[in-house]
Amino acid sequence: MADPTQLGSHIEFINEQERQYFAEAMVGEEVNSFLNSTTGMFLHGRAKQVRQKCIEEMFDLDPYTPEGKKEHARIKREAWCAEHFIQWCSEAIIEGRQAAILLENYREE
Repeated sequence: MADPTQLGSHIEFINEQERQYFAEAMVGEEVNSFLNSTTGMFLHGRAKQVRQKCIEEMFDLDPYTPEGKKEHARIKREAWCAEHFIQWCSEAIIEGRQAAILLENYREE
């Protein structure tokens, strides 16, 4: 992915705020495009599968035994990774859409 500070370097912005909105909007679009690609759909689907598997594994352990505590911690780490991948992608798209709206209205103010 391109450096967001370099996105639109050939465009003349009225100030740094406008450049930032543009960069955020571009990142959101790139993440959206990625998630609609074969690789993006695979990784998103895999993250959802891992999350579901972790939920199911939690039901089968006793977190009060020494072995159960270790397994519980492992499952939580695995779920954390899957959850955050999905969350970060979602946040990038939402923030990008918000930035695009702000950018669209920025020069009208």
